[in-house]
Amino acid sequence: ALNREYLETLLRQFIEYPRVVEVRHSTWDNPETIAYFAERNVSFCNIDQPQLGHSLEPTAHVTSSIGYVRLHGRNYDQWFEPEKSSDRYNYLYKANELVGWKERVQTIAKEAKVTFVITNNHFEAKAGANGLQLKHMLTGRRVVAPESLLEHYPELKAIADPLGEGQPPASLPLLRNERPA
Repeated sequence: ALNREYLETLLRQFIEYPRVVEVRHSTWDNPETIAYFAERNVSFCNIDQPQLGHSLEPTAHVTSSIGYVRLHGRNYDQWFEPEKSSDRYNYLYKANELVGWKERVQTIAKEAKVTFVITNNHFEAKAGANGLQLKHMLTGRRVVAPESLLEHYPELKAIADPLGEGQPPASLPLLRNERPA
Protein backbone atom coordinates (compact mmCIF):
# COMPACT_ATOMS: atom_id res chain seq x y z
CA ALA A 1 0.00 0.00 0.00
CA LEU A 2 2.86 2.39 0.78
CA ASN A 3 4.41 1.75 -2.63
CA ARG A 4 1.11 2.60 -4.32
CA GLU A 5 0.70 5.78 -2.25
CA TYR A 6 4.24 6.89 -3.05
CA LEU A 7 3.68 6.19 -6.74
CA GLU A 8 0.42 8.16 -6.70
CA THR A 9 2.23 11.14 -5.14
CA LEU A 10 4.95 11.03 -7.80
CA LEU A 11 2.46 10.72 -10.63
CA ARG A 12 0.57 13.80 -9.39
CA GLN A 13 3.79 15.81 -9.08
CA PHE A 14 4.75 15.09 -12.70
CA ILE A 15 1.26 15.28 -14.21
CA GLU A 16 2.32 17.79 -16.91
CA TYR A 17 4.99 15.43 -18.30
CA PRO A 18 4.76 12.15 -20.19
CA ARG A 19 5.21 9.55 -17.47
CA VAL A 20 6.75 6.10 -17.71
CA VAL A 21 6.99 3.83 -14.69
CA GLU A 22 9.43 0.95 -14.47
CA VAL A 23 8.77 -1.81 -11.95
CA ARG A 24 10.89 -4.91 -11.59
CA HIS A 25 8.98 -7.20 -9.22
CA SER A 26 6.50 -9.68 -10.67
CA THR A 27 3.71 -8.66 -8.27
CA TRP A 28 3.21 -5.47 -10.30
CA ASP A 29 2.28 -7.46 -13.43
CA ASN A 30 -1.44 -7.89 -12.87
CA PRO A 31 -4.65 -6.58 -14.47
CA GLU A 32 -5.25 -4.09 -11.64
CA THR A 33 -1.86 -2.41 -12.08
CA ILE A 34 -2.23 -2.29 -15.86
CA ALA A 35 -5.67 -0.67 -15.48
CA TYR A 36 -4.28 1.74 -12.85
CA PHE A 37 -1.55 2.90 -15.25
CA ALA A 38 -3.99 3.19 -18.17
CA GLU A 39 -6.52 5.22 -16.13
CA ARG A 40 -3.75 7.71 -15.30
CA ASN A 41 -2.25 7.77 -18.81
CA VAL A 42 1.05 6.40 -17.47
CA SER A 43 3.25 4.23 -19.66
CA PHE A 44 4.28 0.82 -18.39
CA CYS A 45 7.99 0.18 -18.94
CA ASN A 46 8.40 -3.29 -20.45
CA ILE A 47 11.77 -4.57 -19.27
CA ASP A 48 14.27 -7.32 -19.84
CA GLN A 49 16.33 -8.32 -16.82
CA PRO A 50 17.74 -11.51 -15.32
CA GLN A 51 14.92 -13.82 -14.27
CA LEU A 52 15.77 -14.29 -10.60
CA GLY A 53 13.28 -14.89 -7.80
CA HIS A 54 10.28 -12.63 -8.31
CA SER A 55 11.69 -10.65 -11.23
CA LEU A 56 9.18 -9.24 -13.68
CA GLU A 57 9.10 -11.41 -16.80
CA PRO A 58 9.15 -9.83 -20.29
CA THR A 59 5.88 -8.07 -21.11
CA ALA A 60 4.31 -6.09 -23.96
CA HIS A 61 1.94 -3.79 -22.06
CA VAL A 62 0.71 -0.52 -23.55
CA THR A 63 -1.08 1.74 -21.07
CA SER A 64 -0.78 5.13 -22.80
CA SER A 65 0.12 6.57 -26.19
CA ILE A 66 3.80 5.87 -25.40
CA GLY A 67 5.15 2.35 -25.77
CA TYR A 68 8.32 1.87 -23.77
CA VAL A 69 10.88 -0.94 -23.65
CA ARG A 70 14.09 -1.03 -21.62
CA LEU A 71 16.66 -3.80 -21.96
CA HIS A 72 19.00 -4.11 -18.97
CA GLY A 73 20.87 -7.26 -19.96
CA ARG A 74 20.88 -10.65 -18.31
CA ASN A 75 24.03 -10.66 -16.21
CA TYR A 76 22.71 -13.08 -13.58
CA ASP A 77 26.02 -13.36 -11.70
CA GLN A 78 26.41 -9.63 -11.03
CA TRP A 79 22.78 -8.48 -10.76
CA PHE A 80 22.65 -8.22 -6.95
CA GLU A 81 26.35 -7.56 -6.26
CA PRO A 82 26.48 -4.16 -4.49
CA GLU A 83 30.27 -3.76 -4.81
CA LYS A 84 30.13 -4.07 -8.59
CA SER A 85 26.76 -2.55 -9.40
CA SER A 86 27.98 -1.21 -12.76
CA ASP A 87 28.85 -4.77 -13.82
CA ARG A 88 25.20 -5.81 -13.71
CA TYR A 89 24.76 -4.12 -17.11
CA ASN A 90 27.80 -5.84 -18.63
CA TYR A 91 25.87 -8.05 -21.01
CA LEU A 92 25.81 -8.39 -24.79
CA TYR A 93 22.56 -9.88 -26.06
CA LYS A 94 22.87 -12.59 -28.66
CA ALA A 95 20.75 -12.05 -31.78
CA ASN A 96 18.43 -14.92 -30.85
CA GLU A 97 17.75 -13.25 -27.47
CA LEU A 98 16.62 -10.09 -29.25
CA VAL A 99 14.11 -11.89 -31.50
CA GLY A 100 11.50 -12.08 -28.72
CA TRP A 101 11.95 -8.37 -28.08
CA LYS A 102 11.60 -7.61 -31.77
CA GLU A 103 8.19 -9.30 -31.67
CA ARG A 104 7.18 -7.51 -28.45
CA VAL A 105 8.23 -4.13 -29.84
CA GLN A 106 6.17 -4.76 -32.97
CA THR A 107 3.15 -5.67 -30.81
CA ILE A 108 3.63 -2.57 -28.66
CA ALA A 109 4.04 -0.32 -31.72
CA LYS A 110 0.66 -1.47 -33.08
CA GLU A 111 -1.07 0.02 -30.02
CA ALA A 112 1.16 2.98 -29.12
CA LYS A 113 1.44 6.27 -30.96
CA VAL A 114 5.21 6.30 -30.43
CA THR A 115 7.46 3.50 -29.18
CA PHE A 116 10.81 3.92 -27.49
CA VAL A 117 13.37 1.16 -27.03
CA ILE A 118 16.18 1.88 -24.59
CA THR A 119 19.15 -0.46 -24.32
CA ASN A 120 20.63 -0.04 -20.84
CA ASN A 121 23.36 -2.69 -21.03
CA HIS A 122 25.79 0.19 -21.47
CA PHE A 123 29.09 -1.41 -20.41
CA GLU A 124 31.64 -1.11 -23.26
CA ALA A 125 28.99 0.24 -25.67
CA LYS A 126 27.04 -3.03 -25.65
CA ALA A 127 23.84 -0.98 -25.58
CA GLY A 128 24.81 0.66 -28.86
CA ALA A 129 25.63 -2.66 -30.50
CA ASN A 130 22.41 -4.31 -29.35
CA GLY A 131 20.34 -1.24 -30.20
CA LEU A 132 21.62 -1.33 -33.77
CA GLN A 133 20.96 -5.07 -34.01
CA LEU A 134 17.40 -4.59 -32.84
CA LYS A 135 16.88 -1.63 -35.17
CA HIS A 136 18.06 -3.79 -38.08
CA MET A 137 15.69 -6.59 -37.03
CA LEU A 138 12.76 -4.16 -36.82
CA THR A 139 13.39 -2.32 -40.08
CA GLY A 140 15.03 -5.01 -42.20
CA ARG A 141 17.50 -2.36 -43.37
CA ARG A 142 21.22 -1.93 -42.85
CA VAL A 143 22.15 0.55 -40.15
CA VAL A 144 25.10 2.92 -39.78
CA ALA A 145 27.52 2.72 -36.88
CA PRO A 146 30.68 4.49 -35.77
CA GLU A 147 33.81 2.76 -37.04
CA SER A 148 35.01 2.22 -33.45
CA LEU A 149 31.83 0.28 -32.64
CA LEU A 150 32.27 -1.89 -35.74
CA GLU A 151 35.87 -2.58 -34.71
CA HIS A 152 34.86 -3.55 -31.17
CA TYR A 153 31.88 -5.65 -32.32
CA PRO A 154 32.86 -7.06 -35.73
CA GLU A 155 29.64 -9.11 -35.88
CA LEU A 156 27.86 -5.81 -36.61
CA LYS A 157 29.54 -5.60 -40.01
CA ALA A 158 26.95 -8.08 -41.33
CA ILE A 159 24.18 -5.51 -40.70
CA ALA A 160 25.93 -2.14 -40.44
CA ASP A 161 27.92 0.26 -42.57
CA PRO A 162 30.51 2.65 -41.15
CA LEU A 163 29.24 6.09 -40.29
CA GLY A 164 30.56 8.42 -42.98
CA GLU A 165 31.07 12.13 -42.84
CA GLY A 166 27.79 13.97 -43.08
CA GLN A 167 25.71 10.89 -42.24
CA PRO A 168 23.38 11.19 -39.27
CA PRO A 169 24.15 8.74 -36.46
CA ALA A 170 21.66 6.10 -35.41
CA SER A 171 19.09 7.59 -33.10
CA LEU A 172 16.13 6.73 -30.93
CA PRO A 173 13.35 5.95 -31.20
CA LEU A 174 14.25 2.71 -32.90
CA LEU A 175 10.73 2.35 -34.24
CA ARG A 176 8.32 5.21 -34.59
CA ASN A 177 4.71 4.58 -35.36
CA GLU A 178 2.74 7.78 -35.83
CA ARG A 179 -1.03 7.67 -35.92
CA PRO A 180 -3.55 10.49 -35.86
CA ALA A 181 -4.64 11.44 -32.33
